[in-house]
Amino acid sequence: MKSAPKHRYNSDGGNQRGEETRAKIVAAALKEFGERGFEGASMRDIAQVAGVNAPALIYYFNNKEGVYLACAEFIVTCMWEALSPAVQAAQEALKGKSDEQLIDAFCAIQAGLAEYMLAPNHNADWRTFIAREQSGLGLRSTFDVINDGFNKRLSSLSAAIVGRFLGLPADHEECIVRTLTLNGQLLSFYFARRASLSVLNWDEIDAKRLTFLVRIVNEQTTVFLRSLRKKGKAR
Repeated sequence: MKSAPKHRYNSDGGNQRGEETRAKIVAAALKEFGERGFEGASMRDIAQVAGVNAPALIYYFNNKEGVYLACAEFIVTCMWEALSPAVQAAQEALKGKSDEQLIDAFCAIQAGLAEYMLAPNHNADWRTFIAREQSGLGLRSTFDVINDGFNKRLSSLSAAIVGRFLGLPADHEECIVRTLTLNGQLLSFYFARRASLSVLNWDEIDAKRLTFLVRIVNEQTTVFLRSLRKKGKAR
């Protein structure tokens, strides 16, 4: 997996200034790349939005691909930090806790994802950036950063949970297919946000509507996993 260049800092500014500058550039780049794509966004425009001079981008990231990769790594890091408590709870539940505790842990992961993906005015630039990657409009190296760093890790955990209920190994084809469909419940609201809102006649997903969505997704997930438990016992 290809990584963004290592951090570099001016000797007179120290790490704090370097981190602040780097963060400004990544935030600006997410906006520009999300709106215009990798080819359409220019280093000059990113620098202008970030409020830095253009050579700063070269200094910290070497080139435009380095900036793009840094955006992907930033997203992966932030998402895992946000989901870490729920993920750890699910991993612990897999070690032998009750099925119902495992279901609760899985639902907590989905609730965390929903909060991170759909909360009002939260990470709008990320949505367009990731949507471009998922549709194949980004760089292959950046897709690998997101896919290996987040998607596969979360899918592996989800497949292990599904496998527990089915009595099958996590890498079994049935576990993987069922995991993809189970985790796909929120994706239409993320990648097809405008279309989903239009069907519902919603202007936005506010806190009340987000709670409503999470409740429905968790109810469906609970029913689904309990049905898999019955299926697994019948094997």
